[in-house]
Amino acid sequence: MTERLTGVAGSMFSGKTAELIRLVERAEFAGKKVQIFKPDMDKRWGKTESVRSHRGHEHQAVPIGGPTEILEKLMVDTRLVAIDEIQFFTDEIIPVIEELLDRNIEVMFAGLPTDFRGEPFGSMPVLLSKSDNIIRLSAICTHQDDGGICGREATRTQRLVGGKPANYNDPVVLIGAEESYAPRCPDHHAIPGKPEKKVK
Repeated sequence: MTERLTGVAGSMFSGKTAELIRLVERAEFAGKKVQIFKPDMDKRWGKTESVRSHRGHEHQAVPIGGPTEILEKLMVDTRLVAIDEIQFFTDEIIPVIEELLDRNIEVMFAGLPTDFRGEPFGSMPVLLSKSDNIIRLSAICTHQDDGGICGREATRTQRLVGGKPANYNDPVVLIGAEESYAPRCPDHHAIPGKPEKKVK
């Protein structure tokens, strides 16, 4: 049985976009008509009409400002829709995906499950709970001290401001790459200013 909804989740630099492109190219090789959509705010690589991984993998994509544009720009013969950086879309993305599935169109998405504060990011928790298949990826923790680079599995995304961890109250959405983010293991993920949660 083919999975109808596949989610690719992981921290920054874990290879989410590269995995999404791999899955898309595999589907295309099998003869499926595929469309990739991405938030038009993501202009990191200077190209708005493609998705590109940190490792240089690239594929043509359709930039959109909001979820309903997927339905507006959907081609009649499309059998698979792939969505990159899905955490940046509003919750309206959920009914859009449900509509695609109702039309018997397969959907794949990639995104950050948690923001830089370590908290659920956008619609990702709901979408992952609805997924038939979840691919979880991790990066390598690049925290460095006198003992060298940590090197453990990185499941968190650390935002950096001037080389130091961003404050909990900084804006959640900030498009960036190595200059603004780093992969971290739970032990080295720091969030200055995070309020303490007390168990009642």
